[in-house]
Amino acid sequence: MNTMKGSFYILFQNFKKHNIIFWSILFLIVLLSFFLDAFFGQYISFAITISIPVYIFYSSMAAKLLNRTLPYFLKLGLSRQQYMVNVGLFFISWSLVGALIIASAQNIITYVSTLLNIKNNIIIIHPLLIFDNTYSFLQTAAFDSVLLLFCLNSGLLLNVTFYRLGILGGYSLIGLLALVPILMVVFEWFTPLFELLANSSLSAILGSIFILSILLYLVISTSMRKVSVNPV
Repeated sequence: MNTMKGSFYILFQNFKKHNIIFWSILFLIVLLSFFLDAFFGQYISFAITISIPVYIFYSSMAAKLLNRTLPYFLKLGLSRQQYMVNVGLFFISWSLVGALIIASAQNIITYVSTLLNIKNNIIIIHPLLIFDNTYSFLQTAAFDSVLLLFCLNSGLLLNVTFYRLGILGGYSLIGLLALVPILMVVFEWFTPLFELLANSSLSAILGSIFILSILLYLVISTSMRKVSVNPV
């Protein structure tokens, strides 16, 4: 238990500064949107999003995790598997906290917009709009916690690829990922995919993403068994 607490503390401290800067900038942009609406709201509407920047931020932070923490943890005497267990638990906690912040921020924005009578001028964009125009606090938190966990695992997968295979392997993976949307456009898969998402239940989609995240993390953990202290 003490090892886990210490690991959480070290992981948190490694990303504390980045988190403070990111959330400060994000909330300053929200405040700026309210300020602009006070002067120009009668002419235009503002669309803001809290969730999508967080997805990108979490992915980018996970893509730096190994380089920032693995050598230090191994020097402390933790095995690679202990490290991965602690990182996995940290990812779950980090995704839950991020999801609660997103849901709380959206509720506060909606409340303030209604209070100031500018609800129709500021539009909140969230992926849940694909399924329904209205969604509860718990639905938002559940959806974002699962999606943030997937983003963290995806970023870590990219980090592992660069860490083990070097620049060539890392950029090869990025190239393959960039090829996916191109193939979707060529074979016209976007419309069927959108229809599939729109017709599926939210619980089924969340369950699928969660299972995919778990499998992805198992693959990452397996690849970490004999990873070197120093990146390639």
